[in-house]
Amino acid sequence: MDPEQPPTEPPSPPAPQRTLITSRAETQAAVVQTIEAATRRVLCLHSDLSIFDLARTEVVDLLAKFLLAHRSARARLLVDDAIWLDTRAARLRALQQRFPLALEMRVASLDDPVGDDATLIADDATVLNMQPTPQARGDLWLNNKPHAQPLIAAFDRRWERAAHNLPVVPLGLG
Repeated sequence: MDPEQPPTEPPSPPAPQRTLITSRAETQAAVVQTIEAATRRVLCLHSDLSIFDLARTEVVDLLAKFLLAHRSARARLLVDDAIWLDTRAARLRALQQRFPLALEMRVASLDDPVGDDATLIADDATVLNMQPTPQARGDLWLNNKPHAQPLIAAFDRRWERAAHNLPVVPLGLG
């Protein structure tokens, strides 16, 4: 070891970044950015998931790429009402058929509903949190574990209280 060279320090983690979301286009871009940031886990909750428009071709392709990238990759989607999933999210439901164990969807318990919460979480440091307003308003946090941890805990609590996973093939069509 050369005494004139300073010892190398491990690289510091990236600084947390916050981006305000003020339009539908920014929401769609933030959804893509959040899913691209994921390596092992994507968690999503909303009353019906329509705010995140997860049925778009671009998003479904990203989710497929994410689920194929690692054998322990998981996506969990939690809703209060599955009507949007059944009527407007055919691509997403088809992806669920391709990955029935990795892409899980549940309806939240009546005792602990999703309500006005709208959150998309990638791993444990990236969070897209939308506000319950008529306009698209929210924020995207990158590299912020302290912000993500309570949201992950709340998601996990609701997930465990929820009913079983939604069927991959609707009843009567299998």
